[in-house]
Amino acid sequence: MPTFDVARIGPDGRAVVAGRAAPGAKVLLLDGGKEIASAVADARGEWVIIAQEPPLAPGQHELRVIQHIEGRAPVTSDQVVIAVVPQPPAAGAPASKEETLVMIAPAKGAATLVQPPSAAGVPKSGDLVISTVDYDDRGQATISGQASPGTTIRAYVDDKIVAEGIAGTDGRWRLAPSSPIDHGKHKLRVDRLAPDGKPVARLELPFERVAVAPAPGGDGKRLYVVRGDNLWNIARVHYGEGWRHTTIFKANKDQILNPHLIYPGQVFTLPKGD
Repeated sequence: MPTFDVARIGPDGRAVVAGRAAPGAKVLLLDGGKEIASAVADARGEWVIIAQEPPLAPGQHELRVIQHIEGRAPVTSDQVVIAVVPQPPAAGAPASKEETLVMIAPAKGAATLVQPPSAAGVPKSGDLVISTVDYDDRGQATISGQASPGTTIRAYVDDKIVAEGIAGTDGRWRLAPSSPIDHGKHKLRVDRLAPDGKPVARLELPFERVAVAPAPGGDGKRLYVVRGDNLWNIARVHYGEGWRHTTIFKANKDQILNPHLIYPGQVFTLPKGD
């Protein structure tokens, strides 16, 4: 099964993608089902594809690879690279600092953000990353992110310990404080602890629980957007499938003018999963 290891795409859409396949296999890179470049895996099964002429156009792309071995049926990757290339600056405008957002999404589970959507990127300190912060109408919160596998993660709200857990074998962690969070502004802090209990990585960010009425068809759950969030990744976390980002978009059209652009501090309704 061919896989992706690296996907780097510049603001101008020029891409360098690498991964693994069967040694000697021909690897085709597809953009929405259309072949755009190819390469041959070396003796170790490693391949690199440079797609620069033409570059990827502004907008969202879904990249897959197909492995071809003579005498065998083609094999398509379970993974997909999701890329959102920014619009180029208008004539005479200063060069944009916006980066292309790139994620590698597996067949199941949450996508891996391999390239942040801006220079600021996701909240990160060393190997510690905060992915999402959400809460329901009762104030029961859930915080998720990534860290080194097997390490201890501890969360604080207003400098009080509210939850602690262990990052899984894939590095993903999810904490659910037992006590609800009151309405208003708070400070969220997440530490990764060393074996001796001392923090070796720390993230702090402002957090606000906003009083909002449940939306029709919702289950009372709200998501507070943090820096680096995107609808595809949110949908993967909450519904298991990134393509269901349209469900979130439709339920929050009053806030989301462009599904590729969401902002820290926005509070979205998360409809029930069917």
